[in-house]
Amino acid sequence: MIALVNPQATKWRCRIPLSVLSIGASLEGRYPYHILDGNIDKQFSTTLPTLIREQSIKYVGFTVMPGPQLRQAISLSKLIRKNFPEVKIIWGGYFPTLHTKVVLQAPYVDYVIRDQGDHSFRRLIDALETGGDVSLIAGLSYKNGTIQHNQKQVLIDPNELPPLPYSKVNIARYIGRTFLGTRTINYHSSVGCPFLCGFCAVAAVYKARWIGLEPKRITDDLLWFKRNYSVNAVEFHDNNFFTSEKRTYEIADRIVGQDFGWWGEARPDTVLQYDDPTWRVMQKSGCKMIFFGAESSSQYVLDLMHKGGTQTPDTVLALAEKMKAYKIVPEFSFVLGSPTDSVEEDLVRDIRFIRKVREINPESEIVIYVYSPVHFQEADLFHASKSYGFQFPESLDDWLLPEWQLHDLRKNPVTPWLTSRLVHKIKNFERVLNAYSPTNSDLKLTSSQRRFLRLLGSWRYSMKIYQAPYEVALVQRLFKYRQPEIEGF
Repeated sequence: MIALVNPQATKWRCRIPLSVLSIGASLEGRYPYHILDGNIDKQFSTTLPTLIREQSIKYVGFTVMPGPQLRQAISLSKLIRKNFPEVKIIWGGYFPTLHTKVVLQAPYVDYVIRDQGDHSFRRLIDALETGGDVSLIAGLSYKNGTIQHNQKQVLIDPNELPPLPYSKVNIARYIGRTFLGTRTINYHSSVGCPFLCGFCAVAAVYKARWIGLEPKRITDDLLWFKRNYSVNAVEFHDNNFFTSEKRTYEIADRIVGQDFGWWGEARPDTVLQYDDPTWRVMQKSGCKMIFFGAESSSQYVLDLMHKGGTQTPDTVLALAEKMKAYKIVPEFSFVLGSPTDSVEEDLVRDIRFIRKVREINPESEIVIYVYSPVHFQEADLFHASKSYGFQFPESLDDWLLPEWQLHDLRKNPVTPWLTSRLVHKIKNFERVLNAYSPTNSDLKLTSSQRRFLRLLGSWRYSMKIYQAPYEVALVQRLFKYRQPEIEGF
């Protein structure tokens, strides 16, 4: 028996654990397995040991994203190693892919599946069950006196993979009310991204590779959810859903009239070049919001980020204007505080630019991150951060230290090039902006709470007074204001 574990990543909005379901799909008909989701099972630390004992679990696979999942994966792996030393512990996901050596140096992790695990995980189980040669398994790292890294796994075409075994989880528990609709699910329709942004873990893992599912398969799945669970909205959790205009058009055209609201992630320069008929069918099909990586108001910083393509600051302004006509909300993310010689000037310009975006399109949602380095050797940003003395922890347990708890959530990362004054400048502007324009994604806020927040933030925003917004912070805490970007998938 195999346990596939999705450690807790969110406190309030649970998404279908697509990563472990994809591994489960490769095991179907070959090995029995059980899926545990820490977002659903709040007694997780008790459930897993009980399952290992009662079901004679031999292998436990963890999917590990940076942030909250990492903390729980470490504590549970230690627990398993202490009480069930014979159980093999296998990690996969973004964190172990980027920090493979550090993960395998820990005595409580036996194997790491790098990149996609759809084939590698099952092949590892095959080898362990039959005494086969693990050195032949692409995408696998393991211990053999020293740490060994097998050849990289080539990008797997998702169209060639089996359907996800949704029956292994209680889908009804993952359906929720969102800005998009009353019954929303999440879906992954592609893998990778064709760009190499230097701050992005996706670029570090997939190295400019992208493959999308065929539109018919996507829409067949969505209609299945609609028939069986009355779903009326979907979040496409692709790293770059809008890569292909033709594919986007066909997906949208297939769900026109199906009463779906939907959201996805895109690059500004890609979508700005879409033809008007594509925009019209997107609007007609229920596209309500698109997340864009605006990143910076500086072309120099965009170049340092390896943003690529044709994106410039003017691209973002043109897109904000264009989307007003189609009544689709643009959600622009900005990565502030990059390690440049002009970091303070960059920050002042970014704040001014964000205000300009909102002047052009007041419906624009703004998501603010503080730049946090990604272990990406080809990225100039990574090397720039190292020149300021930045370095990642050298042991897995060190990632549990307080200063690293929020690093990969990009809200309070380890940034030796930023003074505490500049960090507070970013945070204070974000607080005032979120009060002046509360996110549409926080449906818990009542209309009166929204009005009160806007009243509280309006004078500061209009007068550009962001310092020490203690009253804003207090009210946001009282209202339990949610920042969806922190909660993860």
